[in-house]
Parts: sequence; structure tokens; C-alpha cells
Amino acid sequence: MGKRPLVIPSSAPADLQAVLFDMDGTLVDTEQLWWDTVAETAAGLGYGLLAGDQPEVLGRAVEHTAGFLAARTGAPVAGIAAELHRAFAARVRTRVVPRPGALALLGALRAEGVPTALVTASPREVADTVVSALAAAGHGGFTVTVTADDTALTKPNPDPYLAACRALRVPPAACVAVEDTPTGVASAEAAGCQVLAVPSLTPIDPAPGRTVLDSLEQATPDRLRALVPAAPGPRFLVPALTTARARAGRAFRADVSGLVRGATAPVAFTAAEGPDWLTVHADGRLSGVPVAGTAAGTGAPDATAVVAVTDARGATAHLTVRIPVAAADGPALERVRVMSWNLWQGGSHVDNHRDKQLAVLLGADVDIVGLQETAGLAAPELAAALGWFHHRAGDNLAILSRCPVVAALGDPEVGFYGATGARIRLDEHPDGTPQELVLWTAHLNYTPYGPYDACFDGLSEPGLLARERESGRVDEIEGILAAMAPDLAAADRTPVLLVGDFNAPSHLDWTAAAAPAHGGHGPVDWPVSRAVERAGLRDSYREAHPDPVAAPGTTWSPVHPRHEDGSGRPEPQDRIDYVLHAGSRLTVLDSAALATGRISPWPDVAANDWPSDHAAVVTTFRLA
Repeated sequence: MGKRPLVIPSSAPADLQAVLFDMDGTLVDTEQLWWDTVAETAAGLGYGLLAGDQPEVLGRAVEHTAGFLAARTGAPVAGIAAELHRAFAARVRTRVVPRPGALALLGALRAEGVPTALVTASPREVADTVVSALAAAGHGGFTVTVTADDTALTKPNPDPYLAACRALRVPPAACVAVEDTPTGVASAEAAGCQVLAVPSLTPIDPAPGRTVLDSLEQATPDRLRALVPAAPGPRFLVPALTTARARAGRAFRADVSGLVRGATAPVAFTAAEGPDWLTVHADGRLSGVPVAGTAAGTGAPDATAVVAVTDARGATAHLTVRIPVAAADGPALERVRVMSWNLWQGGSHVDNHRDKQLAVLLGADVDIVGLQETAGLAAPELAAALGWFHHRAGDNLAILSRCPVVAALGDPEVGFYGATGARIRLDEHPDGTPQELVLWTAHLNYTPYGPYDACFDGLSEPGLLARERESGRVDEIEGILAAMAPDLAAADRTPVLLVGDFNAPSHLDWTAAAAPAHGGHGPVDWPVSRAVERAGLRDSYREAHPDPVAAPGTTWSPVHPRHEDGSGRPEPQDRIDYVLHAGSRLTVLDSAALATGRISPWPDVAANDWPSDHAAVVTTFRLA
């Protein structure tokens, strides 16, 4: 849409990479159940449990408490431990009650994508029972679970928390451990975690690196973030990514160095895991030649590598890299994922926008991206961080690609509105001929805006079409299609895509059935969408989702539920961003409007995870 004043981004918040939860007394009300179990077992042995015995009971493994009772009563340790296991499991199965605030905090962390681990001194049997009870109450599960059965030493030793951090591939200093007993706090602090203590039966005092709250109801993801140092160590922007496809017998290259944040220089990259043919260079480059399979005509198996980065302080982070591998003489690339994305003046309205853009691109696993509103530097900076190729024209339009850009198309000095194109080499066919496609990205003028004219001013179709002519968009799209004409004429040989922010609705969406979503207007023959249709371009989203009522595909706007003039009027929600295609060699497999993560409405957008005012469009094509 239109330009808005730039805002100066604030500094990024501290990075919380995981939250590690104790179980008994922290997430569920089992600490009293454990005390009652031990008291009952002790009484059966002729010993009365005392308040002073709490350090030998609360937060302790079954074997420790069994040894304590054996010393007091003379009974065999093994028999006491077996009875404690049996009696406690029986109590847990019938009386698991989540602690106040536990489910809400777990749900909030899950919604924000923060990994969680369960770290308990209880045995696996009891932990599984509690996890099942939490699932029944609505919790979606933990990323990692560490029990007394999983480490040689349990709390108060650091081993359980260190095991959880290793499994999550995060440094302890970037994690918050939530505990309710001094024993658990000692374990977490010995591992190097930040600690949030929520005492159940035994008081806990605040200390450096330790915060004490009365209840989990007082805990929020932001409050947990505030406990983590601003620079806990290196991290990758995403936990995993997929590279461009390799081919057996041919050189493969990738680069992950641009995806590391929070490291103290110098850094060094190494291979923690991976195939023999792949080399991880110290500077973050990946290279090698996949080895052909044993059967004729087969390629090497798809490869998975784990890349480690270690900074000057010795802190380490890990990235899982998946490398698809094709046979040496196998068919050319069979699928390609294409995105259109308006970056909203480069993303400058949102804090830490460049890293958030990178996370979106990697999370969407796209191959080629047509960008608008790049504010000049977005494309080269994104391409450098991703290790991708790019083409930039003017200060507003650009194309990113995993695959080589072999030719630039259109005016290299195009203005804020207009289009630019590129020819992209995807792969080679078995006969050695290149497999290519052409992609153009476009941005059309934003005012006057048709949905405002329809929904706010009540114009009928003749008035709407006149205003579309007045906007200049019709002339703009006709000029773009004229520039694309040679490519469109050859589209059956080399597929052609036109993506972009057209700032105009589609006649495929404004139908009689969809009139309630468009201010009561029935069919409108919007001229921009008609022009691209006449040129032979097909709308990939509407091919995947023919019914505009069931799948409106809204791209304007995830941050504007209300019109920004302060009137409180609902903002017309419409589909104005497109991935269009021409040629017989592309088949739409799926298409979606994409806007992910935390999205607050304008003007409170600085902390949004989604760094744009438009949803993106992502279409997966099958290539013939």
C-alpha cells in the first residue's frame, strides 16, 4: 500500500532459547503427593517422617530417599525403592493437578515457538503419566523430556539440565529453568541456567541469576526473556534449513555463515555430524561432491548434516542442514516454491526486521522470492546472509533465488512502481539442456484504492472501473505485460511467473457469493486482473482454492483490522498480492497466504514477529 513515516527500531530483546521445567511441585501438584507417599512408606517401616527431613525427600530421586529411609529403619534399600515407585505412581495416576498458571505459561511459550523441556528427578513411568495428564488438560507436549532414568546422576547434580540443553542444542545460559525446590535450583544453577523459582513447600531466597515468584500465574514469556543475558552466546536464526538440491557427481556449495547471531568473534564452523563427502569449512562454507549410489542411475541419499559454530568464548550452537540429492542422470528439478512478499519499506517498522525476514524465508522453505518495497539494501543483505543469488532493480524491487540468476530483465533503474525480471537456472535436464524459468516482480500504485471506493464510498462498478483507470494501475500493468511479451510468447518452453503487490483486487474474488465480504458488491470486472488473464497468466492461488468464500486468501492486511484514520471502521480485507504463472510446464500443487507468529495491529507493530503489513503468497509448482 502507501508509504508511511519510518520509525527507528529499538534494540532487540534478550534471546530466550528454551525453558526447562521441573515437574513435581512446579508444573503439577505432586510434591505433596510425594511427601505423603514417603511418609506412608516410612510409617509402615516404623519411622515417623519429620519436617527436618524435607532436604532428603523433596526434589530427590526415589533411590536417594529410599537410601535415607533404609538408614533410618534398617530395611533393604531395594524394597523401599520399589514400594516408593509403586505407591507414588498409583497416587499420580489418580491425582495429577496442574499448578496455577502452568498450562497458561506452557501454552504461551508454545504459541511463541519457544522450545520447552521437562527435567525431573522422577522415573520415566511417572513422568509419562504426568505428561499424559497434561496433554489431556490441553498441553501440546514438550520438545525434550529428561527423567531420572536418563542420566547417571540426577538433581542436585547438573547432569539432567545439561542433558536437556544438549538435546535441544542450546547453551544453558540462554535457558530459564523453572524449579520449586532448593535441590532443583542447585541442579539448574550448577548447569549454568538462569533460574525462576516458584517455591511449593520449601522457601527459596532470591540470588544472582535467580528470580523468585509466588506463582506461575505471575510468569510470562516476556518475563522469562528478561532473565536471560542479552548475549548468551552464538545462535543460528533457525534450528534447521534445507539447501538447494545437489546432484550426485557434481560440486555442491552452500554457506551458513550469515545465519549466526550473538557470537563473540572470531568464530569457527565445524561438522558435528554429516556424510563423508561433505566438508564444513571454518568460515561457514559447505562443499563437496555427493557420491553416486550403488544402483545404476541412483543418486546419493539425501544428506543431513549438523553444523556447529563455536565463538571466542567457547560457546557453541548447532544447525541442522538437509541437502536434497538427485541422481547424476536423474530428471531435472520437479518442484519449485515461489513467494511474493512486500517487505513494507524494507521492514523498518519492526524491530530486528532483517533477522525476522530471514527466519520467514527459511521457515517457508522457498526457492525464489519476488520482493517489493525493499528500501534498497534488503535484497543484497538477505542474499548475503542466506548464501543465495539476487537481482535488484531500483530501490524497491528485487528477486532472491536459491538457484543462479543468469540474466536480468527490464529497466535496471525502475522507479518505486513498475517491475523487474530475471531468468533463473534451476537445474539441467538429463540431456544437458538447462532447466530455467523467468520471474518478474511488480509493484503497482496504491491510490486510489478500489476496496475503499467500494466499501467506504459505495461506488458502483462503473465508478470503480473509472477510478482504477485514474489510479494508473491499468496503464502500469499493460506496460509490464508489454515488456514481458517475449517471455510470455515462449512460456511453453520456459515457464513465466509474474508476482507482486498489485494494490488491486481480482475479478476472481469479487463474485456474487463473496459480496458480503466486499461491502455488498457483487461481481466487479477489475481491469488489472483481467489484463493479466488476457495475457495468458493464471492465478495460482485461485487455481488451488477456487472458492473465494471458503478461501479468501487475504493479503491486505494482517496489521490493519481497522482503518488507520481513527474512525474505527473495519479495514476492507482483500487479496492484492499474487503469484501468477504462464506456460504448460507449471502445475499448481498448493498455494497459501502466509503471515506467521505474533502480529499486533498498527501502530503497535515494533515487536511483531511478522515484519510486514502484507501477507506473503507462497505457491508450490510441479515442473514438467
